[in-house]
Amino acid sequence: MTLNSKCAAIIAAGTITLASAAAHAATCANSGLAGTVIYTGGSSAAKPMLKNVSATLAQAGIRLVYISLGSCVGLSDITGTNNAEKSSGVVWDETGTLTDGGVGAEITCDNSAGVALDVAISDVFPSSCSNITLKGTQTDYHGSNQVFSFIVPTTSKHTTISSEAGFVIYGWGGATHVVDTWDDVGHIFMRDPTKSGSYAMTSSLIGLLPSKMKGTIPGAGKTPDVLAAVYGDTTGTNKDKSIGVVSQDYADANRAGTQSTTPVKILAFQDKGSSCAYFPDSTDKTYDKINVRTGLYPFFGPIHLIADTTPTTNVSTVLSYFTRAGLAAAAKKTMIDNEVAAYTVPQCAMKVSRTAEVSPALAITPYDSPEPCGCYFEYKATGKTTCTQCTDNGPCGSGQCRYGYCEAK
Repeated sequence: MTLNSKCAAIIAAGTITLASAAAHAATCANSGLAGTVIYTGGSSAAKPMLKNVSATLAQAGIRLVYISLGSCVGLSDITGTNNAEKSSGVVWDETGTLTDGGVGAEITCDNSAGVALDVAISDVFPSSCSNITLKGTQTDYHGSNQVFSFIVPTTSKHTTISSEAGFVIYGWGGATHVVDTWDDVGHIFMRDPTKSGSYAMTSSLIGLLPSKMKGTIPGAGKTPDVLAAVYGDTTGTNKDKSIGVVSQDYADANRAGTQSTTPVKILAFQDKGSSCAYFPDSTDKTYDKINVRTGLYPFFGPIHLIADTTPTTNVSTVLSYFTRAGLAAAAKKTMIDNEVAAYTVPQCAMKVSRTAEVSPALAITPYDSPEPCGCYFEYKATGKTTCTQCTDNGPCGSGQCRYGYCEAK
C-alpha cells in the first residue's frame, strides 16, 4: 500500500534502548538509593518517560519505583479493594554506585511482600478498561500525550493502514476476511488487549471490542516483545504479513534510519472518514509530531496518573511534575526536556486535546495552551525551528518569550 500523491504532499508539507535490568536482592523500599519511595505501576509504554523523570525527582528527594503491569492491571490495582502488588519493580541508579551499569542503570527490586501503588499510570482513560471505576477519593490527572503507531518490518511493502483495514486485520486475524498480505494470525502481533492500554486504545481506534481482537501475543506480551517480533519478520513472505502496535517511544527509538539494532517501519494512519493517511510527524523521517499536535493523526492520548484527590506531600510533588501545577519555570522546562526525550508530546505544544478515548466517532477538541511551548518543543525534538529566538519579550511583539523562543502569548 502506498500513499497517494495528494496525501503524500499533505504529509510532506506539514510544518510545524533502555539499559538492561540488573538483578538486585534488595526490596524496592530498601534498594540502597536515597529518597522517599513512591510506588508507580501500570503502563509498560510509560517506562522510558518514568526513567527520565526519575532522575529529576531524585534531586527533589523522591525515589520512584516502577512496576510494569499493563495499564489496565495498574488501574485494577489502585481502584480495587486489595491492591497489594507483588510483582517485581525497578529503580534507576542515578549515582552509578550500586551496579556496574553506570549512571541511570536499571535495577530490579523485590516487592514480593506486597506494596500498594501510590500512583497508577495508564495510556488510556480508565473507562477503556473493563470493570474499572475510580473511587470517590481518586482523581485522573493528565500528563503529556503518548503517541502510538502501527509498525511493520523495514522490508515490508506497506506504508499505510486505514482504520477499516485495522478492524479487519485484528477482527478476523487473517482468516475469512483478509486485507492484502496480512493473512496470517501468527504474524499479526499484539499485547493482551484486556491488560494493555496501548491495545485497549487500538481497539477503540478501529472500533473493535478488546475481546474481539485476534492476533498473536509474542513472548511475555510486553511492548518490547511486539517490537522484537515485528523486527524478526524481515525476510521471505513474512515481511509483508507482519504488523504490530507500539508506543511512540519504542517506535521512534527504533525507527528505520536510526542506529537501532531492531529497526522497524512506521505506517501512516488513515482515520475513518479521512481522505488521507498521516504519519505522527510531517514525514516518516522527522520528529516534529505536527500531525499529532494539530489533530490530523488521531492515535494518541494523555498519560493518565490515578492517585488520591488529596495526595500526600510527596505524591503531590510527583504529580506536579506531570501536570505542571505549581511548578517553577525551570522545572517546567526540565519536564519538557524529559518528555521530548521519551518521544511524548507536552500539552503546551498541542493545538488539540482529548477529554475521552480515541474512537472513529469521537472528535478531538481545539486547545489553546495558556503557556505555549510549541517553538521550544520543535527545537528540542528536531534541532531546529522557524520561531524567533529571544531572551526577553522585546523581539516577540504582542507575544511572549518562553524557553528562549517567541510564542503567541
